[in-house]
Amino acid sequence: MLPSPCCSDNFASMRLTNCLLALAFTLSGCQATAPEKMIVEFPVHAETREEFITALNEILVDTRAYDGCMGVTVWTNEEEDDAVWLYEEWATREHQAAYLKWRGDTGNTAHLGPFIRDGLRFLWLEEH
Repeated sequence: MLPSPCCSDNFASMRLTNCLLALAFTLSGCQATAPEKMIVEFPVHAETREEFITALNEILVDTRAYDGCMGVTVWTNEEEDDAVWLYEEWATREHQAAYLKWRGDTGNTAHLGPFIRDGLRFLWLEEH
Protein backbone atom coordinates (compact mmCIF):
# COMPACT_ATOMS: atom_id res chain seq x y z
CA MET A 1 0.00 0.00 0.00
CA LEU A 2 1.36 3.44 -0.93
CA PRO A 3 1.56 6.20 1.71
CA SER A 4 -1.06 8.91 1.44
CA PRO A 5 0.32 12.06 -0.25
CA CYS A 6 -1.17 14.24 2.48
CA CYS A 7 1.04 12.56 5.04
CA SER A 8 4.29 12.80 3.16
CA ASP A 9 6.96 15.34 4.05
CA ASN A 10 7.18 16.37 0.42
CA PHE A 11 3.46 17.20 0.26
CA ALA A 12 3.62 19.23 3.49
CA SER A 13 6.61 21.13 2.13
CA MET A 14 4.76 21.85 -1.14
CA ARG A 15 1.70 23.09 0.78
CA LEU A 16 3.85 25.44 2.88
CA THR A 17 5.63 26.74 -0.20
CA ASN A 18 2.33 27.36 -1.96
CA CYS A 19 0.94 29.17 1.09
CA LEU A 20 4.04 31.37 1.32
CA LEU A 21 3.86 32.17 -2.40
CA ALA A 22 0.18 33.07 -2.11
CA LEU A 23 0.90 35.29 0.90
CA ALA A 24 3.77 37.05 -0.88
CA PHE A 25 1.59 37.61 -3.94
CA THR A 26 -1.23 39.02 -1.81
CA LEU A 27 1.06 41.33 0.17
CA SER A 28 2.82 42.63 -2.93
CA GLY A 29 -0.41 44.37 -3.95
CA CYS A 30 -1.08 45.70 -0.48
CA GLN A 31 -0.74 49.45 -0.03
CA ALA A 32 -0.55 49.38 3.77
CA THR A 33 1.69 51.99 5.33
CA ALA A 34 3.58 51.80 8.57
CA PRO A 35 2.10 53.79 11.44
CA GLU A 36 3.52 57.17 12.37
CA LYS A 37 5.32 56.85 15.70
CA MET A 38 5.99 59.54 18.26
CA ILE A 39 7.06 60.17 21.81
CA VAL A 40 5.45 62.82 23.96
CA GLU A 41 7.59 63.92 26.90
CA PHE A 42 5.86 65.31 29.98
CA PRO A 43 8.17 67.09 32.46
CA VAL A 44 6.31 66.56 35.73
CA HIS A 45 6.79 67.30 39.42
CA ALA A 46 8.52 64.25 40.87
CA GLU A 47 6.41 64.25 44.03
CA THR A 48 3.13 63.93 42.06
CA ARG A 49 4.28 61.74 39.17
CA GLU A 50 2.25 58.71 40.23
CA GLU A 51 -0.91 60.83 40.56
CA PHE A 52 -0.21 62.25 37.10
CA ILE A 53 0.14 58.76 35.62
CA THR A 54 -3.18 57.73 37.16
CA ALA A 55 -4.94 60.81 35.75
CA LEU A 56 -3.24 60.32 32.39
CA ASN A 57 -4.31 56.68 32.14
CA GLU A 58 -7.91 57.72 32.77
CA ILE A 59 -7.98 59.97 29.70
CA LEU A 60 -5.94 57.64 27.51
CA VAL A 61 -9.04 55.47 27.16
CA ASP A 62 -10.43 58.18 24.87
CA THR A 63 -7.09 58.56 23.10
CA ARG A 64 -6.96 54.87 22.23
CA ALA A 65 -10.51 55.06 20.88
CA TYR A 66 -9.82 58.15 18.76
CA ASP A 67 -9.87 57.74 14.98
CA GLY A 68 -6.42 56.85 13.70
CA CYS A 69 -4.89 55.97 17.06
CA MET A 70 -3.19 52.61 16.79
CA GLY A 71 -1.83 52.53 20.32
CA VAL A 72 -0.53 54.55 23.25
CA THR A 73 1.62 53.35 26.13
CA VAL A 74 2.93 55.18 29.20
CA TRP A 75 6.63 54.95 30.04
CA THR A 76 8.85 56.08 32.91
CA ASN A 77 12.56 55.87 33.60
CA GLU A 78 13.67 54.77 37.05
CA GLU A 79 16.51 57.31 36.97
CA GLU A 80 14.29 60.31 36.10
CA ASP A 81 11.40 60.69 38.50
CA ASP A 82 10.39 64.04 37.00
CA ALA A 83 9.35 62.84 33.54
CA VAL A 84 6.75 60.63 31.87
CA TRP A 85 6.69 59.60 28.24
CA LEU A 86 3.94 58.45 25.94
CA TYR A 87 4.79 56.24 23.01
CA GLU A 88 2.09 56.70 20.39
CA GLU A 89 1.32 55.12 17.04
CA TRP A 90 -1.02 56.88 14.60
CA ALA A 91 -2.33 55.95 11.17
CA THR A 92 -1.15 59.36 9.93
CA ARG A 93 0.24 62.57 11.37
CA GLU A 94 -3.02 64.23 10.35
CA HIS A 95 -4.93 61.87 12.68
CA GLN A 96 -2.68 62.89 15.56
CA ALA A 97 -3.07 66.59 14.71
CA ALA A 98 -6.87 66.22 14.66
CA TYR A 99 -6.67 64.44 18.02
CA LEU A 100 -4.59 67.26 19.56
CA LYS A 101 -7.06 69.83 18.24
CA TRP A 102 -9.94 67.83 19.75
CA ARG A 103 -8.14 67.69 23.12
CA GLY A 104 -7.58 71.45 23.00
CA ASP A 105 -11.16 72.21 21.95
CA THR A 106 -12.71 70.05 24.68
CA GLY A 107 -10.40 71.26 27.45
CA ASN A 108 -10.61 67.82 29.02
CA THR A 109 -6.90 67.78 29.84
CA ALA A 110 -6.88 70.98 31.90
CA HIS A 111 -6.79 68.96 35.14
CA LEU A 112 -3.31 67.70 34.16
CA GLY A 113 -1.81 71.20 34.19
CA PRO A 114 -0.82 71.30 37.87
CA PHE A 115 1.25 68.13 37.44
CA ILE A 116 3.31 69.52 34.54
CA ARG A 117 6.32 71.73 35.34
CA ASP A 118 7.37 72.77 31.83
CA GLY A 119 6.45 72.53 28.13
CA LEU A 120 5.72 69.20 26.49
CA ARG A 121 7.96 67.81 23.76
CA PHE A 122 6.50 66.03 20.73
CA LEU A 123 9.08 63.89 18.93
CA TRP A 124 8.18 62.14 15.67
CA LEU A 125 10.29 59.01 15.23
CA GLU A 126 11.89 57.66 12.08
CA GLU A 127 12.97 54.05 11.79
CA HIS A 128 16.39 53.37 10.27
